[in-house]
Amino acid sequence: KMAAADWDEVKRLAADFQRAQLSSSAQRLSERNLIEIVNVLVESKLVEVVYTTDGREYLTPQQVIKEIRDELYLHGGRVNLVELQQLINIDLSHVENKAAEVVRTDKDVELVLGQLIDRTYLDSLAEEVNDLLQENGQVTIGQMTKQYDLPSDFLMEAVLERLGTLIQGQSDPYDKGVIFTDTFVKMHMAQIRGIFSAITRPTPVGNIMNKYGFAEKLFYTVLEQLVSEGQLAGSITGGRQDKALYVPDIYNKTQMKWVDNFYSQNGYLEWDTLRRLGISDPQPYVKKRFKSASLVFLPSCCVGPALLSQVEASIEDAVTSATWVDVQTLLPPSFNDSDCTQLLQQVLKGRGMGSHRVFQGSVVASDKFIDTCRGYFDELMKQKAEKDSKSSTMLLFVEEGSRKPPVVPDLPASDDTAAGGKGGKKDERRKKAAE
Repeated sequence: KMAAADWDEVKRLAADFQRAQLSSSAQRLSERNLIEIVNVLVESKLVEVVYTTDGREYLTPQQVIKEIRDELYLHGGRVNLVELQQLINIDLSHVENKAAEVVRTDKDVELVLGQLIDRTYLDSLAEEVNDLLQENGQVTIGQMTKQYDLPSDFLMEAVLERLGTLIQGQSDPYDKGVIFTDTFVKMHMAQIRGIFSAITRPTPVGNIMNKYGFAEKLFYTVLEQLVSEGQLAGSITGGRQDKALYVPDIYNKTQMKWVDNFYSQNGYLEWDTLRRLGISDPQPYVKKRFKSASLVFLPSCCVGPALLSQVEASIEDAVTSATWVDVQTLLPPSFNDSDCTQLLQQVLKGRGMGSHRVFQGSVVASDKFIDTCRGYFDELMKQKAEKDSKSSTMLLFVEEGSRKPPVVPDLPASDDTAAGGKGGKKDERRKKAAE
């Protein structure tokens, strides 16, 4: 704190300075004397001043702040610090320091991108935005950012704060950066409700939006609101995407009725048929629709208990009556080989059907039937064996060998033979050949 004596000295010097200015030219201080006096006061830290850029003037910090506030008012509540520096004619660093002090001490003033902006400017900006909004029905923060050259976050905060007061409109709950008038929203709501009330089958939402030129963000918001409030009897699948579909309840009811009737009459459902009906994922749909039914899911269809019982009864009848059955003939033509094989495995699994065999994945024959059929081939096999025995080369060779003349008993050996002569060796060779 400044001592009392120092303060008295300042007062005395100020009085002398004033007297000097009011006195005649002969008694006035020169400019040089005044500069020296001020320099002494500054060096003694008795006063604080800010020099102008040309060095010809001094400003106190309080005067700098006052001039900043005055310029901010004259500029309608928005002024650039660089422009302030040129107007006040002091160094930019002093302008920045004092501008920051103004922001700290005044909650209605903000420093944004090197600009001082006060509440009066934001209020006037809100009034301009409201005029534009009432004229066009909607505005976006992006448009305001380009028009006013301010950050989108800053503008959004200022606009949302004044919604319902200076700005007569409402923001999109899914995108706060879009503002609509109540009239604009009601008009779009009426149009969307009328268009979608006339739809009777699944329709891509994007097609409707593009055809009638609706604003995307408002369109989805209004459509979801109408569906959730029950003003539209339908549902939206796919969310807010290009592939989103609107499915009216009347289509769902017709679809479910057709599925129920077909299943009750035929006992099965085909996946391809359900896809053509508009059910993109048929298996989960069927599981959800027929929770209590014991369905067997096959590659191209699903089968209910009624058809399973029919197949099971036919197989059991064939086994017990010693005959056979082709399961493929019991199934609809749309069932492929894989369906038939898996269905047959499901029917035979864990059931005592008696002794049987499965052929070609679809034919079931009892063992008795197979034995009976084998008996019909006994006579034929015998005839064929006889025929083959007559035509076989090996058998003819054996038969010819059996027709050779009997071997003559060996005569008593002669003296020459007994003696190991030439005749004896011939007899040995003859015996070996006969054997």
